[in-house]
Amino acid sequence: MPVPFEGLIPYAIMAAFFGVAGHGVGFVRYWDNGWKNDRFNLDSWDEKMMERDFLLTGVKRGQTSEAVAPDHFKTADVQLQRYWTPYRDQYFVFRERLYKGYVTGVWDFS
Repeated sequence: MPVPFEGLIPYAIMAAFFGVAGHGVGFVRYWDNGWKNDRFNLDSWDEKMMERDFLLTGVKRGQTSEAVAPDHFKTADVQLQRYWTPYRDQYFVFRERLYKGYVTGVWDFS
């Protein structure tokens, strides 16, 4: 029995919007990372180097080839906004939790 084409139009519209949304999120993540792909499996060394690069260049993914750091690097410090959870009586950074859940698939918000 043939399927009328009118029934396929909503599915094509839904597929198009899912594709546009997925590519839009990918584009925004790519743009936010300075036109570079996402980093994954970061250890503490990588996080410290990213913090240092941010203090040197003002961009999270930026790097510089200057041998001497600028004067403002001596007193610069990054203060992350931290949230407190009474469940485990500890502080956490919400963006780090979202990133780790996105990469590893473990969504632990406690």
